[in-house]
Amino acid sequence: MSGAQVRRSTNRIPRPDSLGRRAAFGGLGLLLVVAAAVVPASTRRAEADTPPASTISITERIRLAQAGDTIVVSAGVYREQLVIDKPVTLIGEGRPVIDGGRAGDVVLVRAPGTTIRGFEIRGSAQDVLDEPAAIRVRADRATIEDNRIVDCLYGVMLEDSNDHRIVGNQISSIEGLSPERRGHALSLWHTDRNLVTGNVTHGSKDGIFVGFSTQNRIEGNRVTDARYGIHYMYADHNVFADNTFEQSVAGAAIMFSRDITFRGNEFASNRSVASGYGLLFKDVDDVSMTDNVVRDNRIGIILEGAPHTPGATVTLRGNVIGSNDVGLELASTTQVTFTENVFRGNLEHVTLSGGDVSHRNAWSFEDRGNYWDDYQGYDANGDGIGDIPFRYEGAFDHLAKQEPWVRTYSFTPARTALELAASWFPVFRPAPRAVDPFPLMSARDALASSALSPDHRSQSLGIAAALLALPFALWWSTWRRGARW
Repeated sequence: MSGAQVRRSTNRIPRPDSLGRRAAFGGLGLLLVVAAAVVPASTRRAEADTPPASTISITERIRLAQAGDTIVVSAGVYREQLVIDKPVTLIGEGRPVIDGGRAGDVVLVRAPGTTIRGFEIRGSAQDVLDEPAAIRVRADRATIEDNRIVDCLYGVMLEDSNDHRIVGNQISSIEGLSPERRGHALSLWHTDRNLVTGNVTHGSKDGIFVGFSTQNRIEGNRVTDARYGIHYMYADHNVFADNTFEQSVAGAAIMFSRDITFRGNEFASNRSVASGYGLLFKDVDDVSMTDNVVRDNRIGIILEGAPHTPGATVTLRGNVIGSNDVGLELASTTQVTFTENVFRGNLEHVTLSGGDVSHRNAWSFEDRGNYWDDYQGYDANGDGIGDIPFRYEGAFDHLAKQEPWVRTYSFTPARTALELAASWFPVFRPAPRAVDPFPLMSARDALASSALSPDHRSQSLGIAAALLALPFALWWSTWRRGARW
């Protein structure tokens, strides 16, 4: 096993040329003899007791280091648990491994201003009650960057400390454990003003857990195969931007919080029968959700107690909500503003729980509604806004709930005929689930005023187009198979 090396600011002796090498070394030897005579005995003893770099542990190097030192650790396997009690920078060269040997936390940070970069960290304990972690941080201003965390119950845990940077790490839990026994990949508990960016997590309980934490930026992360991509409670004034949460039991559960911004995220392919939603908003205030993609979930977005407090707001603007079994599920406690969203390819755009809520929610803002792929109206003056309101009554969906085989005719003329018949004959017409007074004629119109960059806007339009094509492709395939039979 190669060892660790401490970098300090020192004066270096110039290298002698080849002709004067012997004279230089002779003079250097004389200088060292003189220096030894004046250096205190205690210092000489400390240097004599320092083992060679090839055998020294990281723990010992930390003990010998001074505050502010950089400790460079060469490649190898270091079977130890670290307690960092002074501000140092640990740099791994060649991805050295720190193996905790299944005993508690692998790394515990107790000193402010600590940096850990470039390691593989593995082998925490497995006792769920103790919540052992790869890296547990209990001091301010830590930087945890470019580490690979595997085979640890919890990944990075920030506790009762602030102003951290968690950047570019790869994190997974213990593969042999069932999902409910694993720990969170990233856990923020009583911690404020952190930047969590560029991390990739897989196979953890919750990808990102946030509790009692404020003013955090969580951006550019990717979470797959989790219970919740985001598990979020009692946390205010936080921003989620450009993250991906997919293929989990649920994308995000956002509860009991206020002043939250979601911008440019993707919530996709969360299809568990038990949950299977892209996002759940429950008892939240002052939420802004813009320019996100919510696709291929069992339920796209569930809203309950949104907003929770009189005078607060919840606004969904410029999002693509498509190819979900259900686009929106609204409880009777919602009072949400929907504007410039794209509803495309959902088996049901809107379902209700707890009675009619169409009159409580606003389906447009400043005379701009949403794009609905089954809108049958017209635009005589060419301003991009339908001249008659869109009423989503869901007659087809209502029938399909009673007779599931009817879904075979989704995105076919039969569906259009049923919806048209319901509009002509009120006896077949269920109560409207949404009434959009200014429906938009195209998805491009809906996203035209989006705050997304041109590249991201093109990507969203591409996703919206793909969501329209996919159901037709599935129907065509089903019809062809039926024709051959």
